[in-house]
Amino acid sequence: MITASKPWIIWTSELSPFGLKVVLLCRYSGMSFRRMPAEGTRLEGLQYLRRQKRVAQRKLPLTWPQMTEDDEFPLVPFLFGPDGENIYDSTAISVWLDRELPPHRRMVPDEPITGFVTRLIDDYADELCLYFVHHNRWVVSARDNDAGERLLREFRIPWPLRRPMLRWWDRRQTQRLPYLFSVAPKRFRIDGRPDAIQPPSLEGFPPTHELLETAFARLLDILEVLLSRRRFVLGDRMTLADASLYGQLGMNLSDPSADRLIHARAPGLHAWLERMHRVDPELLKASGSLRIDEDLRPLLGEICRVFVPLMRQNHAACERFRQQGETVFNERAFNRNRALYDGQIDGYPFRHVAKTFQSKVWRERVTEWLGLPPDTRRVIEGLLLAGHGLDRLASGRDE
Repeated sequence: MITASKPWIIWTSELSPFGLKVVLLCRYSGMSFRRMPAEGTRLEGLQYLRRQKRVAQRKLPLTWPQMTEDDEFPLVPFLFGPDGENIYDSTAISVWLDRELPPHRRMVPDEPITGFVTRLIDDYADELCLYFVHHNRWVVSARDNDAGERLLREFRIPWPLRRPMLRWWDRRQTQRLPYLFSVAPKRFRIDGRPDAIQPPSLEGFPPTHELLETAFARLLDILEVLLSRRRFVLGDRMTLADASLYGQLGMNLSDPSADRLIHARAPGLHAWLERMHRVDPELLKASGSLRIDEDLRPLLGEICRVFVPLMRQNHAACERFRQQGETVFNERAFNRNRALYDGQIDGYPFRHVAKTFQSKVWRERVTEWLGLPPDTRRVIEGLLLAGHGLDRLASGRDE
């Protein structure tokens, strides 16, 4: 599978946290690959863009994973194989790659406790940390990030189109902030930014900047301590948990203000992210044991403080709207002011749109939790997560 005579293709952008994650996963697995469009010709870029669109339009078969009505195709990343393989979703790609790795190297460990914790951290990074880093790029680093210029160079946009495309991109990413959970307080302004690219506040939507920035600061503090005690999040070697957290936080290394924030608050974490970004060979070759112990209590407690409540409330909203006959969810619903629900995280009120792909993630994690042996659940509950709410999954209560 991964030892094909021709390199695989990662269709991605350096701006994507999920793309960074997939590149690291493929390097760890030993796969030979090229990144498109960055490492190809303009013609090759157009060819793989067409392939991505044909997969998304169901005109080419999807190799992995099996899609459901709850899923949506992203713009990036995709993994395209030399024999016609078409794979999407960064977490699913890790499962695909794990098939070729020996048990002691697998990114999702086979051992039940470690495997569950790995997947939980991965879910937290993909579904909630994404909100932190998008906020950091388009609010914290709004005045000094060059994301748009890098995207245009990467996709080789012709010079006559670059200025209008750059304006469109900055406006699009800024206007998507509320969909990605970043709602500005009323009258919030960033000096020197035109009105069209000011972070939006929305009528009826509580502001969430403080919630995101406070939770992000706690995460930096937690990882700074954790990674001073071990080489990786779960111990002596890399897992999917590391790739997921790196992908999200590593995205902000190229955003000057956000990068300075991370470095000032968590210099050890910043150095770890840079090593992952450089794909330090020592990191890829590292081996050893994985440990579920007291060192992980703060991180898992934080996940249960902010991620678990969001997933529960989103899942309940999806179920409620479906019972009421709603058929539009996710970004399409948000843009039409449909499938909106009110909730609370860590004492902060919010309004958001019901997301079916997050509901699917939550159902999968609940199912996995309930399938664990009782003794295994008690280890996780009692040692790491008691009092934070995940233990309620043992009774199946997802409200």
